[in-house]
Amino acid sequence: MKPVERLHQSGLRYRLLVLLLWCVWGGIALAGTTGKIAGVITDQSTGEPLPAVNVYIDGMALGAASDIDGYYFILNVPPGEYTLIAQFIGYKELRVEGVKVQVDLTARLNLQMHVETIEGETVTVVADRPIVQKDLTASSTQISSQEIQALPVDNFNEVIELQAGVVDGHFRGGRLGEVSYMIDGLPVNDGFNNAMSVNIENNAIQQLEVISGTFNAEYGQAMSGIVNIVTQEGGTQYQANVSSYASNYYSNNTDIFWGLDEVSGIGAYSTQASLSGPLAGLDKIRFFISGRYQKDDGYLFGRRVYQNTDSDPFFPSGDSALVPMNNRKYQSFFGKVTYMVLPSLKLNYSLNWGDNSTRNYDHGYRLTPDGTVTDYRTNVTHSLNINHVLSKTTYYTLGLSRNETQYQGYLYEDLFDPRYVPSDQGLPSSGYTFRSGGNHNYHYDRTAVFYLAKLDLTSQINKTHKLGFGAQFKQHQVDQFATSFRPPTGSAGLDDQDFVYPEPLTNGWEAYVREPREFAAYVQDKIELDDFIINLGLRFDYFDPNAQTLSDLLNPNYNELFPFGNKQAETNFQLSPRLGVAFPISSTGVIHVSYGHFFQIPNFEQLYQMSADHPDGTVRYPIDQEGLNTVIGNPELDAQRTVTYELGLQQGLTDDIALDFTAYYRDIRNLVGTQIIGTYDANRYARFINLDYGNTRGVVLSFEKRHTDFWGGRIDYTYQIAEGNASDPRSAFFDSQGDPPTEPEKQLIPLDWDQRSTLNSSLTIGKPGNWNASLIGRLGTGTPYTAEIKWTGVNVNFRNNRIKPNRFTLDMKAEKTLKLLGAQATAFVWVENLLDNRNELGVYGSSGRATYDLNTRDAGTIIALHSIGEYINNPQLYNAPRQVRFGLTLGF
Repeated sequence: MKPVERLHQSGLRYRLLVLLLWCVWGGIALAGTTGKIAGVITDQSTGEPLPAVNVYIDGMALGAASDIDGYYFILNVPPGEYTLIAQFIGYKELRVEGVKVQVDLTARLNLQMHVETIEGETVTVVADRPIVQKDLTASSTQISSQEIQALPVDNFNEVIELQAGVVDGHFRGGRLGEVSYMIDGLPVNDGFNNAMSVNIENNAIQQLEVISGTFNAEYGQAMSGIVNIVTQEGGTQYQANVSSYASNYYSNNTDIFWGLDEVSGIGAYSTQASLSGPLAGLDKIRFFISGRYQKDDGYLFGRRVYQNTDSDPFFPSGDSALVPMNNRKYQSFFGKVTYMVLPSLKLNYSLNWGDNSTRNYDHGYRLTPDGTVTDYRTNVTHSLNINHVLSKTTYYTLGLSRNETQYQGYLYEDLFDPRYVPSDQGLPSSGYTFRSGGNHNYHYDRTAVFYLAKLDLTSQINKTHKLGFGAQFKQHQVDQFATSFRPPTGSAGLDDQDFVYPEPLTNGWEAYVREPREFAAYVQDKIELDDFIINLGLRFDYFDPNAQTLSDLLNPNYNELFPFGNKQAETNFQLSPRLGVAFPISSTGVIHVSYGHFFQIPNFEQLYQMSADHPDGTVRYPIDQEGLNTVIGNPELDAQRTVTYELGLQQGLTDDIALDFTAYYRDIRNLVGTQIIGTYDANRYARFINLDYGNTRGVVLSFEKRHTDFWGGRIDYTYQIAEGNASDPRSAFFDSQGDPPTEPEKQLIPLDWDQRSTLNSSLTIGKPGNWNASLIGRLGTGTPYTAEIKWTGVNVNFRNNRIKPNRFTLDMKAEKTLKLLGAQATAFVWVENLLDNRNELGVYGSSGRATYDLNTRDAGTIIALHSIGEYINNPQLYNAPRQVRFGLTLGF
């Protein structure tokens, strides 16, 4: 059915939602991309407030006039550093340089003006930057483009991993996929798995904001955190930048990382460039474009001992050549055009394109490396932002976007390619043995599209209250196809063509189109008083899965002997209150407390998995008839919920050093789990339901030194406990598949990512624009694993009862800048894992180490050409070895 036809059939409820949306738009419009400058203007000699002083930002059409009390404010200021100018008859012009503005925060700047004695005199000062941010009511970190460029990081995700409470993508103990990603105020998560769908390079970022505490009501569909990116805009002058590097991996651990001692030269290279400035002949139009190409052979290699067509482990036909098994190719483009229609009206159009291909290492195929699948992802995002200043106190932003992401995975693109061999070919005949032939046999092809309209209005109704209102509508379309072939029963000895695919509408064939939709609205009030600051908000979220589900869960295969059929899945909605309060306790100290409810719809994979559209218009859920092997989606899943409490202290110790202490608790409910269901015909399957739960609590202690006297840095320590009944939504399903089945956990246990102690540090020394060196160090305790009772002799009845070894890495970057013919050239060397530490990220349950497995004592005879030791040395259990990059950046 076409999308338009589906929309016409969706009923009165949908039309009422659209009507509500347009009603809200009548008085609404974008937050999350700008900040505010405010303060009081006084006479320098008398201290009296000065009314009617003209204050504006140099080079921008943003300004204000002070009121009778000398108070002024400037709204809608993009993040960055500015020069503020104040002018008043009879007084010297005042220029304040280095005024730093951050997203969602107020830059407090009180001005003192001097009586003019000579006409035309100007006073120039440098803005004092407070060491603490007094209107910060929850944990949030702002990272500028200059700070990102100075660090040894290849992409913004590596910056995020440096933030306190973030462990391998998990924010404050939450599951993966609980973070909302925003670019220029618009969400860019892929609803299918809730991952970020677009690529954005470091050179395109103006400011990166990471919120891990209680975030305001303008942000939704996230339980653990917000990543808010504001991109660069073109300026009035042309600027160009080109940066390239070549790299390779160097390690002494070649018993684990095969072939690194044999691979010489360049294993990876990257080139990225940007260009910005005014469009020729059109002063009101500016542009910024950036692009990148990267190719990396990776550090995990296999050896082509066997061809895919081999099967006998003692008669290989391969050439023993090294083959990359985690190689990737990456391309991206970002373009942004800014049109200043009027001083009060700005339009931004952005195009974001990315194309990735990645192979994921499979240890079993290490001697048959040509048999593994490559994953492909292509994304195209168009967005339009309209920023309109209605008055000096009110502005709105309308955001429109279309996001399309295509995911594919295959060994050969043609599902019926004759080079495929049966999936059981080359299967090991003993334990601790690599395959001696065969290939991955699955295909998937998914396209996820969403259309977004988002409107936000901000109004400073007086000097105390800044009100924000907003609404958002999102229409999705998910087109999913996945299948895999398998050999027919008794297939031993068949030739390469003798394999079968599941028939449509049978188990193993997943094909559906779904068009869910979302609506949200919020109100937010920022109350700024002398003694405290309050952020108070309320958010409404509505979700329609727009899908059918089983009317009788005991008959998923539509056995006509029993009741069967579909019913329309129910919609759901939530109200989320948010509260944050900051109490300044001194000129350099502030305490904050915050509380909030956060809801998130489960990802679409969990709503629609293993469903198949029937020609008669119904939806079928074909399950495996040979045992418990199928997990199906549930369109009626409720929103997952987190309630967060936070208490924090910011304290300036000197003009350049600040301390930050935060304590938090998160109660997590309605997480997705699995329920085992028995059918009328004595079969079993699993279905996603809201079943799992957990909680996290922790404290963070941070010290930050601004970059003064040639050095700056940050160090933070996090102690955190992350517990729940299950780390994986499918845990109960896997338990029931065991032989014998095990009982699902009914108590809180440490989650897989429960890293109790984490220490992150960064140090930068040098003179920006001349020379610079930076270090990043990470030290953490190990995460949990489940010990095998057979070898420990300890009778434990819960998972994750032991801790893996501690982990430590150190990264370094050094650069030197020279002026050459009007250009700026920077040569750099950049080393990740400088000490080549071999951190054991995964371990064997028998030993608690990645280096040996006690179960090999019972391995018996190995039917293979390789040794047990070669199989035990699994490189997937370790972090990446040392990588050295040499590069050059040219700026014009």
